[in-house]
Amino acid sequence: MASETPRYPAAPIDPSALEQTLRPFGDSRMLPRAAYVDQAVFDWERRYFFGGWVCVANSALVTRPGDQRAESGVLLVRGADGELRAFANVCRHRGHELLPCGSATNRKAIVCPYHSWGYSLAGELRAAIGFQDQPGFDPSQWGLVKLPVIEWHGLVYVDESGGTAGPLPLGELGELVAPYEPERLVTAGQRTYEVAANWKVLAENYQECYHCSVIHPELCRVSPPDSGRNFA
Repeated sequence: MASETPRYPAAPIDPSALEQTLRPFGDSRMLPRAAYVDQAVFDWERRYFFGGWVCVANSALVTRPGDQRAESGVLLVRGADGELRAFANVCRHRGHELLPCGSATNRKAIVCPYHSWGYSLAGELRAAIGFQDQPGFDPSQWGLVKLPVIEWHGLVYVDESGGTAGPLPLGELGELVAPYEPERLVTAGQRTYEVAANWKVLAENYQECYHCSVIHPELCRVSPPDSGRNFA
């Protein structure tokens, strides 16, 4: 049986430098220095690691027909039929954003604030002032750019690549997540942090709780650091 072809080329890191990182849990070490500071590694991550499936919002933010919300370059729209759709947050005329990032509205149509091109909630071009009578102009060819989107336990995931990322690989996570009923969560507030550090430092810090008893004693009383389980 032939081995599966990797989807992406290997990251530009010396394989021998990864040997300790890939050892069994408890005997492994952090990633080598290059993973955090090498520009070539960061360029590889931006090209191959980011830009696929991204969790962009809570479903509770777009529940009513006509709800529109812009997040991370994506326009989420709840159609009159109740279906959630995702589009590139860009008008097909001059590339103006349809909604400012982080903002929301509820309208019966999607309207660009620049030249008032109007689109249906399903993304079809409905109004283009001055263009309807232009020879060769076909409105059906100028609808919004659709992006794959799914709702999963109250979370909205969008494939920002436009479909090249393939199916969202959730596997058996649904069975693990279901008892916690995340679909019941609502957004009570939002915060934005800009951190002068490599993104992996934040991810690693979140995944370990060695510091929790000292820094987060209130959290530990509710969720003790040793109460979790690891899943492959």
